Amino acid sequence: MQLRPASLSLVYTLALLTSCTPGPASRPDGSTVNEDTQLAYTTNTWKSIEGDSLPAVRELVSQADRSIAINDYDVAAEKLERALRISHDDPVVWSRLSQIALYEQKPSRAIQMAKRSNSFAAGMTDLKRVNWEFIRQASSMLNDTAGIDRANAALQQLEKH
Repeated sequence: MQLRPASLSLVYTLALLTSCTPGPASRPDGSTVNEDTQLAYTTNTWKSIEGDSLPAVRELVSQADRSIAINDYDVAAEKLERALRISHDDPVVWSRLSQIALYEQKPSRAIQMAKRSNSFAAGMTDLKRVNWEFIRQASSMLNDTAGIDRANAALQQLEKH
C-alpha cells in the first residue's frame, strides 16, 4: 500500500504530537486515558469533521499540523487564525487552537478556544467531548476544581448520547 503525501503528513504529525501532549487525561470516573489513545481519538475526531471545511481552510489546517509536529506553535496558530478569517465558525479550527494553547501552557486561552469551538459544534458530540477534555486539562493546570467538576459533568452528559 502506497501512502499519499497527505497520509504521510498525518502519520508524521501523529508521531511527533504524541511526544508533546499534556499528561494523561482522566475520565469522570477517575480512570485515566492513555495519551496516545487520547491523541488518536482527538485527531480522528477532527479528521472526520474537517471534510466539511472549505478547501483553503483544510490546506491551512494541514500547514498548521505540520508546524505543530515540529513544535512551531506560533506558526501553527498563525495558520489557524488565517483559516478563521476565511471561516470564522469552523469548530475544528477553534479546537486545534485550544490544543495549541494547552501545549503552550496557556490554560485560560485553551478554555476560551474550546468553549468557542463548542459554540459552533452543534450536533458534534465527539468534538464536544474533545473540547471538554481540553477544558478539564486546562482547569487542572489552573487548579480550578469547579472547572474540573463542570467538565466532568459535561463529559458524563455526553457519554449518555
